[in-house]
Amino acid sequence: MSNGNGNGKNGHAAPLTPRLAALKAVLPEHGRVLLIPHDYPDPDALASAAAMHLLLKEKFGVASRIVFSGMVNRAENREMLKHCRYGYTLAARLQLGRKRPAALVLDGVPWSGRVTIPPGVRIVGVIDHHPQTRAKKGFDGLMDFRPGTGATASIMYEYLKEAEIAVPSWLAALLLYAIATETLDFSRRFTPLDIEAYTALLPHANMKILGAIRHAALPRSYFALLRDAMDHAQLYGRVAWSHLDAVAHPEIVPEIADLLSRIERVTWTFCTAWRDDEMLISMRSSQPGARCGQLLRAVIGARGNAGGHFNMAAGQLDLTGKTPTEREELREEIVRDLIGWIERRSADSEEPFDTQAHPLVEHPAAPQK
Repeated sequence: MSNGNGNGKNGHAAPLTPRLAALKAVLPEHGRVLLIPHDYPDPDALASAAAMHLLLKEKFGVASRIVFSGMVNRAENREMLKHCRYGYTLAARLQLGRKRPAALVLDGVPWSGRVTIPPGVRIVGVIDHHPQTRAKKGFDGLMDFRPGTGATASIMYEYLKEAEIAVPSWLAALLLYAIATETLDFSRRFTPLDIEAYTALLPHANMKILGAIRHAALPRSYFALLRDAMDHAQLYGRVAWSHLDAVAHPEIVPEIADLLSRIERVTWTFCTAWRDDEMLISMRSSQPGARCGQLLRAVIGARGNAGGHFNMAAGQLDLTGKTPTEREELREEIVRDLIGWIERRSADSEEPFDTQAHPLVEHPAAPQK
């Protein structure tokens, strides 16, 4: 096991693997590196940023700071932050002065519309597992893109493994939870690296922390949103979807899409929601070859941003200046377009489809007086 500074036996520096050498090549000689996960970071983004913090400190002696935009409000994610022993700063509170610090982006790409880069920050590297819609012209920093991998946390495990850095038990718990949630306990797309990372980290994880994250206490407002989502839920063939009229925090939207995906015989789900002047969309599919990210980008088009994986995706549309009627018409159009695309893909897979939507929960008629 290395002492963390790259020195092997007899005090000689151990050669870096090509992956670690590529990372070292983009690191600044002086100053702190910012670690930027995607906005409203999920467990994979948070755990990956924490793992990179450990790697930079132990292997290269480089100080870093986790910086992100958007609040973390989902109960499980807030519990993760409680157990993260590395400090973090909200991008809105970041004070740089005349400095132009280097930054690494984790679990996202800075040109996707889902990662806010503070002004003056220099992006020197990107590590991500989402399918990339396009590369950034002129970007000559580190680009480690692995769209087939189940979680960015698994990629970061590999960096730590190659650097021969022991993972502390609290961080092992965070990485485990990230891999489990991103792959939905390996029921979604995953690779041998995800299995290796999970099985290697498990014996070293603090299981009390892992349990506290999995079973974090939920606020009463969560159940009110859950009730609204079920009241609005619709079924059409193998598609289930719902809508939330107003959400303060976006994490509930993918959570509803995940919940709907557990309905028997349903293979496609999505949830829409109003949030201030935005419409949020989260999508899931268990159908092989679903390509959710591609589908959602096609439906949203130039009206907003979208991205994701083969079996999960998210997007948002700007509603600034639209009346309530125009917003509802746009939402109905998006729902029709999504169902139309899904219907065509289901026809290609010979998946049976109903012809009429109906509520997920049938409410009994009120007794007559």
